[in-house]
Amino acid sequence: MNILSNIEKFTVSQLNYSIKNLIENKFQIVSVIGEVSQVKKHGSGHIYFSLKDEDSVISAICWRSVVPRLNINLEDGIKVEIKGKVTTYSQQSKYQLIVQQIVFEGEGNLLKLLEQRKRRLAELGFFDESKKKEISKFPNSIGVITSESGAVIKDIIHRVSDRFPTKLLIYPSNVQGEKCLDDIIRGIEYFNIKKDNSVDVIIIARGGGSLEDLMPFNEELLVKKIFESKIPIVSAVGHETDYTLCDLVSDLRAPTPSAAVEMILPNRKEILIRLLDSESKLKKIFAHFFDNHKLSLKLLSSKIPELLETVNNHFQELDYHEQGLKNFLNSVFKNMKIHLYRVIQKFSPSNLSNMVKLELSKVLNNFEKSTFFINQNLDTKKERFNSKSKELSILSYKQTLKRGFAVIRKEDVIIKNDLEIKHNDKIEIEFATSKTKAKKI
Repeated sequence: MNILSNIEKFTVSQLNYSIKNLIENKFQIVSVIGEVSQVKKHGSGHIYFSLKDEDSVISAICWRSVVPRLNINLEDGIKVEIKGKVTTYSQQSKYQLIVQQIVFEGEGNLLKLLEQRKRRLAELGFFDESKKKEISKFPNSIGVITSESGAVIKDIIHRVSDRFPTKLLIYPSNVQGEKCLDDIIRGIEYFNIKKDNSVDVIIIARGGGSLEDLMPFNEELLVKKIFESKIPIVSAVGHETDYTLCDLVSDLRAPTPSAAVEMILPNRKEILIRLLDSESKLKKIFAHFFDNHKLSLKLLSSKIPELLETVNNHFQELDYHEQGLKNFLNSVFKNMKIHLYRVIQKFSPSNLSNMVKLELSKVLNNFEKSTFFINQNLDTKKERFNSKSKELSILSYKQTLKRGFAVIRKEDVIIKNDLEIKHNDKIEIEFATSKTKAKKI
């Protein structure tokens, strides 16, 4: 009997349908471990990829409705555990895995993946300290990218209000799941292109979580977006021991969202204490300054009249010598006239010319000697006068100011004693090159 004569007959569709029922009934829900490859994110929102091990490959599909529930950004090379249903695709005579849940397979494999990614990004310079942007010490406004509900945003608002009230602009974002990565990237872009009310610094905040929960903050796309931001970014997405690639590329890393606020905002109470301390120190400095210079000013004031009298005496002496020179010159010319008159009367006209020339030569010679003597005497007087003038210049209050002193006036009257100034009196302090207003406290 021919064994082929009693076989069941199928159409192609019937056979495919039978195989489909057989497979789907046998494998209701399965858990499969493998490495993700050939990831394709379709415009419809579905994700198509392959799951492989050393010997085999199976196709997998994640429908659009399931994607938002994933905590993993699917990419080639990651090792995962997938829970789903096995089904067939009759048009291509192939079976595939319909994804319902994906988790990383083993923390060790995940850490290995992150270490490889970290090393590659570090080699590209994304974590260089020299490329970190400086954060303003007194930011006028802060942008926050975080969930709009929950404890994190409440903690940030409370810490800002308590520490140093500053304008906050909040960009609501998912901080977990498939939408997390896209939301944070859009938040960074929003603050960077915002022209009106732009912020001085951005905080990316989340309250910690497991390694898998924090995986969106380890994505290469986010690292690049933070690196390219023109606005400084503070990463506050974990706890003390949780470091992400987001932490490494950001301009400042904070262990918690509350710590981020404390690191970028000054404490107004501490500032007030420092201001009061500075005010006290300034008062002591000014008091010391005034005390040190009061005596010097008094000494200078006492010397000025004496020096002025000395200079006036020298002026008088100079006037005296000037008048003496005039009298001497008048006497010389008068004697010349008398002598010439006598010569003219004594000698004949024929000898007169020669005699006049001879006598004129003698007179001019005597005149030159006298002039030399007078000039020499005047030079001596001028040197003494210049010396005294320099002494006066040195003691002049303008020159004194150039040596670090100051003149204090109240209503254009020089103050010589601290008792002359009352509380809240307005005074003017004159320095060598400028003047300033002040008030006694």
